[in-house]
Amino acid sequence: MNQNKKVLQFVLLVTISLLAISIFVLYTKNTSTPLQNISILTDILKKDSLKKEIIKIQKVDSSIAEKTLSPFLTEDSTERILQHFTTPNKLINFSSDTNSIVIESFIKKIIELKKTKKGKIRIAYLGDSMIEGDLVSQTLRKYLQKAFGGTGVGFIPITSPVAGFRITAKHSFSTKWRESNFRTKISYTPLYLSGKTFFAQGYNWVDIEDKTLAPNQSQLQKYLLCGFKNGNSQIAINSVFNSIKPSQQFNKILLNNSTSPKIKIEISDLSLPLYGISFESTDGIIIDNFSFRGSGGFEFINIDSNFLKQINTTQPYDLVIMQYGVNVLNHPNNSNFNWYYKAMTSAINKLKKNLSNAEFLLISTADKSFKYSDGRRTAIGMDSLIATQERIAFDSKIAFFNTYNSMGGYNSMISWANGNPQLAAKDYTHLNSKGAEILGTNLFNGINFEIIKAESQKR
Repeated sequence: MNQNKKVLQFVLLVTISLLAISIFVLYTKNTSTPLQNISILTDILKKDSLKKEIIKIQKVDSSIAEKTLSPFLTEDSTERILQHFTTPNKLINFSSDTNSIVIESFIKKIIELKKTKKGKIRIAYLGDSMIEGDLVSQTLRKYLQKAFGGTGVGFIPITSPVAGFRITAKHSFSTKWRESNFRTKISYTPLYLSGKTFFAQGYNWVDIEDKTLAPNQSQLQKYLLCGFKNGNSQIAINSVFNSIKPSQQFNKILLNNSTSPKIKIEISDLSLPLYGISFESTDGIIIDNFSFRGSGGFEFINIDSNFLKQINTTQPYDLVIMQYGVNVLNHPNNSNFNWYYKAMTSAINKLKKNLSNAEFLLISTADKSFKYSDGRRTAIGMDSLIATQERIAFDSKIAFFNTYNSMGGYNSMISWANGNPQLAAKDYTHLNSKGAEILGTNLFNGINFEIIKAESQKR
């Protein structure tokens, strides 16, 4: 009898201890893997949906909410308001007025281009490995150019680790280029929007063919994008030597204007900072892919402000798209992204200030899954990260696109990776080309929705 009593006491003691640890993990948001694994409340709470993941701030008066839809409304706010910014495949500007035009100044430029067929609209698509090899951006470019005009693949860096993977350009280069970048900055020369600057080390060359063009298309301009050099520089363009004078912090120098989609440059000038080559028509839509593997997006805070202003003068952008987040969620138990909010908000505000011609659109992270003790599922911190990105967009006064919900929300990456057809890689992090095409198509449809809305209001 005494032995049974001792067993009962032991069971009660263990249960109370586990409950105490579980409450500690819950209320302190402790991310320690051992503590998470023995928490008996984890399975009960793990499937909270995005709509209930709200960053705690002051309560919002309903009269204020009618004017501006903050993504941080408390849980007692109306479902109608909460659903507005979780809508999949739509651009959101957090306004309760559903007739308001998202990225309005950009949309007006598109409508004017559609009407006149004159003028150039340039889009910078900034992102991490999710857009490497021109993924997503190549689909958006294809549909926008088809609908509103323009030819050319846009920006191609001097070298690229995924040159063999990219289908929109045939890209080869010598092996002795020196690279300064976000991770290993080896020069005081400003980095470009690609996060990179290249220097010749002895004789170097780069050979590029734009593969987006139909046969016998019209004139295609090829520009060299480079930094400042004191004096002239000698460069061979398709085996013909030329002298160029890069006198500005950022220079855009016309190398060739012909129907040929190809260009080769050769250079031995160690002191000339090079960024890449741009292939573009004289009118229409141009989309530049700026991917940097492992980036969180906040690295742009380190780009020189005067250099950004020179870009804004020499090659102004009308829309800057920023697709980030997957590298921020780099641990299965990450759930606090306050540091990311501060860093990313600062970077966006710096870009907005200096690229003053552009509208901005923040693309949220896609779904990402990890292995946990009970199996593979969406990352624990996914809802917190999405809410943080919404807060970044709201406080920065820029538009937002919810990729996570557009994929299908919770465990959608698993469905995309395991489905038939397969739409994502088995790392359960990256979309494959088919999945990226879906995202690019949905993004185009979101932009086109705003165009149609704006045109209908003018009638």
